[in-house]
Amino acid sequence: MKIFNWLVPAWLQWGAVVAMAASIGWTAQGWRQNAEIADLKREAADKRADDSIATLKDLTAAAKNVATAANGYVTARSDLTAAMTAITEDLQNVQKNMPLPADCRPDAGRLRSLQSAVDAANRAAAGVGQQPGSAMPANSGAAR
Repeated sequence: MKIFNWLVPAWLQWGAVVAMAASIGWTAQGWRQNAEIADLKREAADKRADDSIATLKDLTAAAKNVATAANGYVTARSDLTAAMTAITEDLQNVQKNMPLPADCRPDAGRLRSLQSAVDAANRAAAGVGQQPGSAMPANSGAAR
């Protein structure tokens, strides 16, 4: 050892020991930090997955609401179409069977038919036949 001490001074030996210890500490710290980063990335990925699942559930519920409203619309439309057809036939029959003179007022049968037509149109405009609680927006009156 005397030769080693003579070739390499003590301060350089201790410097090498300190450098090796710092290198080992640096490496261990890097491993620990990499493990923490991996944990954070995994937690973020889990949160994104949970958010995606919640969004998908919301989208599925919204799609079911749209399907329910569409089915209600189809049912209401077919019911209203049948009612409007019957009212139209009644009006045509009344006009053929008892035409009005030019200076005469409509009789009770014609008034009932007209009132039925007005009521059916009002129900169609109000969205009657739509299922309660459906998520369809109200008509804003933008299309005129």
